[in-house]
Amino acid sequence: MKKIRKMKVLATVFAVLLLSTGCGKQTKEVNMKEYTSPDGTYSIEADESYTTTDLGMDNWLGLESSGGLDSVAVMQFPKKGGFLGGWSSLGEVIEFVEESNGLSDKKEMSKPENAEFSNIEAYTYKMTQNGYTAEISAVYGETDYAHYLLMYSESKLKSHSDDYFGKVCASFKENADAIEESSASVEDVSDTIRWFNASNSILIYVNGWDYQLYGGLEPNETSQEIAKQILDNSWGVTDKASADEILDWLLSEGHRTEFAEEMEFLVECGIAEVEEGERASFLYENFEISEEDAQSYANWFNKYEESGEDAASGWDYNRALSQLANFYLAGYYTLEEALDASMDVAKMIQGSFDSWDDYMESYFTGYEYWSEESSEERRGVYEELKSAADNPFSVDFKTALERSW
Repeated sequence: MKKIRKMKVLATVFAVLLLSTGCGKQTKEVNMKEYTSPDGTYSIEADESYTTTDLGMDNWLGLESSGGLDSVAVMQFPKKGGFLGGWSSLGEVIEFVEESNGLSDKKEMSKPENAEFSNIEAYTYKMTQNGYTAEISAVYGETDYAHYLLMYSESKLKSHSDDYFGKVCASFKENADAIEESSASVEDVSDTIRWFNASNSILIYVNGWDYQLYGGLEPNETSQEIAKQILDNSWGVTDKASADEILDWLLSEGHRTEFAEEMEFLVECGIAEVEEGERASFLYENFEISEEDAQSYANWFNKYEESGEDAASGWDYNRALSQLANFYLAGYYTLEEALDASMDVAKMIQGSFDSWDDYMESYFTGYEYWSEESSEERRGVYEELKSAADNPFSVDFKTALERSW
């Protein structure tokens, strides 16, 4: 799922760049000027006549000529965090780029020199999307901070294209101060915010976002539209009033209430008197359900018998924290409102569970009950995150939550 979302994002960007590439001839002399990425972490020199194109990412830079004859793009793939998650190798980036778009006729090209990169690979491709075709020069490079794709696109690459694009690539440089600030931002986050982020991290990771950021995305116009679409499509939330209603429902009722009612019905049917190991058979024999569903209900009842509705309340509380972050990104709550409410929910969670494992087990149970699907994938994500170098769950579950905003 994460890979599909990533591929959709990149395919959209390539389509924008392809549509920007016309069919004319470029004959004018090129005068270069410096262009800086929106987040300030790197810059390149390119044709001074270019205009910038919004690629929807603060660390991606898009440029196109005024006549639509050619375009240049630089895409940064941070090794840790970032909108699309961390990238472990340059090869992973290359494979992702090639799989995400209609690229064909791959050929090696001469590698431009750049002192910033410790590793460079360079290829030409043909790209076809929506009936448009263009030729692309692509240079992949690596620094300590990130992997990069530098791309030049024309309807047909010309003899002078390699020289021009080579100059663009040679001019690439990272901004050490901006990178240090970006890298330090995670460390500067308070333990309370880190706690909120940890609670939200599984869904954020599945979405391919950055679980070190509150809500997973930088607050900007792009993330605002994403959050609005999610809230409208999944929750029917379109403003602050409807956001308040959903939050109230999650905290006062949620799916745990229905879960508890079903478990109490099973008590009335006598399941509590059945040996734990025989409960699945009891359910299968007395209800018109599959053996798999019978086993699920038996497992849920065993947890309910031990913890009551808290056997599944972690699902509701987790969703409350997640939606509060979305309310903020969508502009329905201020940051202060979202964090204040998150503090209240987090304290409820700490009062109900003893550890991250305890809390997440309740989350998985509630997810299974709500989705009628296995939680195996999300459990796998949880274990993967706990073993990651930037493990979001490294913050103590019982940490003292303090208002730092």
